[in-house]
Amino acid sequence: MQKNVLIVLSAGILVLCLSGCGGAPEGPLMVKVTGPVLIDGQPVPEGDIIFRRPEDQKGFGGRIKDGAYEIKVEPGKMAVEITASRVVPGKFDRSNPEPEPLREMYIPKQYNAKTTLVADVQPSDNPTFAFELKSK
Repeated sequence: MQKNVLIVLSAGILVLCLSGCGGAPEGPLMVKVTGPVLIDGQPVPEGDIIFRRPEDQKGFGGRIKDGAYEIKVEPGKMAVEITASRVVPGKFDRSNPEPEPLREMYIPKQYNAKTTLVADVQPSDNPTFAFELKSK
């Protein structure tokens, strides 16, 4: 009798465990997007890039490294924001006990806070978007 109860309980637990596997949706379609980021014809050494949906501000971000980025985003029309900072030679942030080199944002606002950049991401194989920025 105890053996039968144990078998039934084990089978019930197994059914419960298996019923939770494989039935859930995988989530939204994501597309790998890549491309170069240049400012005044030179690669942006380090920075951040965000593809943001205008309708709900949902963003998909990643790093820019050696003038290139690679991120996954949902398909659709996106506003693109690019930011980067660099050390200001000879200037230090003295608000810390140990002064650190002062950094400045050098990408103009029309490419980040007031972006004019857009990308229409289609669910195709690895779309590329090149961003050639001007400092002035």
